[in-house]
Amino acid sequence: MIYNIDGRPVVGIVIPTADNSFFSLLAEAAARKLHELGFTALILSSANSAELEKDHLRTLAALGAKGILCVSGLSVLPDDLVPEDLPLVWVDRHPVSKRMIPLVGNDDREAMRMATEYLIEKGCRNILLMPGYLAEKRTSPRVIGYEEALDAHGIQPRPEYILNRAGKKASEAETEELVRAVIGQGMPVDAIITSSDRAAFGVITALHRVGLYVPEDVKLISFDNSPYSAMASPAITALDRNPGLLAETACRCLLDLIESRPVANNTIIPVRICRRDSTR
Repeated sequence: MIYNIDGRPVVGIVIPTADNSFFSLLAEAAARKLHELGFTALILSSANSAELEKDHLRTLAALGAKGILCVSGLSVLPDDLVPEDLPLVWVDRHPVSKRMIPLVGNDDREAMRMATEYLIEKGCRNILLMPGYLAEKRTSPRVIGYEEALDAHGIQPRPEYILNRAGKKASEAETEELVRAVIGQGMPVDAIITSSDRAAFGVITALHRVGLYVPEDVKLISFDNSPYSAMASPAITALDRNPGLLAETACRCLLDLIESRPVANNTIIPVRICRRDSTR
């Protein structure tokens, strides 16, 4: 067993990247809550690498971590990667697994459907979606929610309006490149939904460089609702995923597993739209 100097058992927290405000806020809130519960948190970033995430999970198991909270980018959890007796809770998203592992997250499908319908109500019809980077490619529930909302309003979903990042550069840089390419091809765009506030800044930069503006020409919604979304100019309409409540709920779920108490298979934390100038 690994301990800190106070003799506290260690819980691992695995996140895809530390430079995303949502994941860093989530990890910080979880670390604080774990300390209240008598644990020390060891935060590990997989740098959006599936292999590095697997290495982190193996390492935490080998070092004798008391439990693991993981925001996973995997599509499938290998059967022998995490011992069945090691308490594990998925946070935000999860891979397919033969083992029943609790999930604490948002309903990204419903959140994206809500965001897309809000833009449609604003009169938008040509909506670009940037669903976010996943280490192992799989269909994002955000894409499903987006397509469902379009279908419900008689708008044909178009694959070319779903822009997936390569994950090789910062999100704002890759987002800027993708949006400029779409605009350069002459595709009509009247709204964009991004996976994060940082990506939203990339959208604003790309649009400015081709003489378009938010919200006059293109309306903009981002996931995460970090403090920067309200500080931006224009202030960005954002989906608030409540990372503090996500973290606290996941920690309590993990504690229940550690102490052999019953745990719900899925716990959903509601998402709300914070309406600001970028969609006025």
